[in-house]
Amino acid sequence: MMTQTATRPTSFHSGLLSDLPVREAVRMIRDHGYDMAELNAELLPWGPAHIGLDTPVSEIDALAGMGPYSALCIHHRDFGSRDADRRDAARLWGEAMMERAVDLGIPLVHVIPGEETTVTALHEELARAVEAAARRDLTLALEPIVGRQIGTWRTALEAIAAAPGLKINFDPSHLKPMGDDVAEAATRLVPHVVHMHLKDVTGTSETFRFVPIGTGEIDLASMFGALDAGGYAGPVSIEHESHWFVGDARSPSQVLKDGLADIRRLQQEARQAAVS
Repeated sequence: MMTQTATRPTSFHSGLLSDLPVREAVRMIRDHGYDMAELNAELLPWGPAHIGLDTPVSEIDALAGMGPYSALCIHHRDFGSRDADRRDAARLWGEAMMERAVDLGIPLVHVIPGEETTVTALHEELARAVEAAARRDLTLALEPIVGRQIGTWRTALEAIAAAPGLKINFDPSHLKPMGDDVAEAATRLVPHVVHMHLKDVTGTSETFRFVPIGTGEIDLASMFGALDAGGYAGPVSIEHESHWFVGDARSPSQVLKDGLADIRRLQQEARQAAVS
């Protein structure tokens, strides 16, 4: 069994800190001991994106000197839309955001399946996005999403077959409500995983709630064991959303501290299980 737990870099998704200027958010993440930050370019229910097409060049230049970054999150609700105009607009936005990633020195961008899509359109857009990323020396990853047309390990593998070169941002909290066994999903997808979110969940695709790590329904230690067995050595990024979904009242500073401890604890549990 391959064990990569000691070498995985730690990261934190900046979305929780959307009320802070982006440089302050990055500084806060790094000051709490994370190896990297994951920059958010998605409009979230509780706050704005940290990076957009209107972000000044001076800000991009300053941020470029504050890395490293694990990924730029370029999620768009119309990616793969069944409406051609909306689909085209999302593609143009995504490619423009890839240029932001280049300027920031971020080698990885990840996308999600949109809200009102067709499988054919999603596969075609993913193939185009893989090519657009490759032209910029970037890697493109897909994050399967609960309730969307790509939301399980099986539909993720179908997308990879349709878009050669596509990688995966592995987020177990989206796979579990869709009925996937998360350890099996990790085993199936690990050859393609280049980035992951650590997050917990309860419920089904209709009732899901993202909850504090360790209080949900995912066997996270077994998931890490499966990732270890497959040799995954990429970033582990905390994506905290339980403040929005279940009223988690911890301060951002406490969430940052707890997240780093959760990564270390779960990886240690996976190591111990592997040798027992």
